[in-house]
Amino acid sequence: MKVDHDTKSDTTEDRLSSNQREKPLKRHEQLLRDFWAIEQESAKNADALGYMTRILAQATLPHTEPALPPGTMYSRSTGLLTLNISPTTRKYGIPYGTIPRVVLAWICTEATRTRERNLSLGKSQREFLEKIQLHSNGRDIARMREQCMRLFRAVVTVEYEDDQVEHSQRLPITRSDTIFWHKKSADVQSLWNSELELTEEFFKEIIAHPVPLDLRVFHALSKSPLAMDIYTWLTYRMFVLLATGQRLARVPWVGLKAQLGTNIADTPEGLRLFKSRFKQRLREVLLFYPDAQGHVRDAGSYLQLTPCKLHLPAPVDRRALR
Repeated sequence: MKVDHDTKSDTTEDRLSSNQREKPLKRHEQLLRDFWAIEQESAKNADALGYMTRILAQATLPHTEPALPPGTMYSRSTGLLTLNISPTTRKYGIPYGTIPRVVLAWICTEATRTRERNLSLGKSQREFLEKIQLHSNGRDIARMREQCMRLFRAVVTVEYEDDQVEHSQRLPITRSDTIFWHKKSADVQSLWNSELELTEEFFKEIIAHPVPLDLRVFHALSKSPLAMDIYTWLTYRMFVLLATGQRLARVPWVGLKAQLGTNIADTPEGLRLFKSRFKQRLREVLLFYPDAQGHVRDAGSYLQLTPCKLHLPAPVDRRALR
């Protein structure tokens, strides 16, 4: 399944006025078509079984470009885990929107599949777009390149904290990258492959804690970074409930808002808006994960989760997802 990337939809998730938003009926009809197409074949048989690493299922990239002062890092936190992202140069800022999410899913999937740190991006941007199953409408070439460079060159820091210990781990995504993509044309072929070398730390994190995804669902939801985040998060949380034997989990709305990459204000009005948008996108996610229907419930100040059938088969070692 390939997706025509809509530049506006993933860069203005929190800012578009109602008359600028895509028509809900049209979107719902497309999601239904995607659902029925996906239902015909399992992710494994369709060669659509993908992965995201555990960290990025819990705390996510921004949905829109963060309005941060120069030199300020972007942060999301679960309370026990904090994800910090810093740009390494003034040229490239913090990655945001759907493109880095799609690219990260491809990176994690390729690393899990090949068990290799060196990944080939192809000899042209068009070839890489084919690899990550995105179409380019011709207007997004520069933005596609920029978001990839932001992602490849960002420094990611993960901090863990509990009552006994504080631990910090730096997880730069790449050790090096060599990009030969033409700056103005997606079709110009280079004599050499563009390549990405993952850092040992990030590679080990991917291999040790892979969260299974159906890439067809991930792409179907890619008009909304929030929907993509909810799908990844919900899949991960259901694995955790199974692995730990929990019968009930309560996730405070305030905490959930702090995890996901929304720009919505930290005010009572902002929290109400977040809940409304989360539940709207959750309905889309549950279309593709019907077994979770009735197991995700708004309980006032928190979201209540109860175990259900897993969306995809669990890893052999279920402890990997904890």
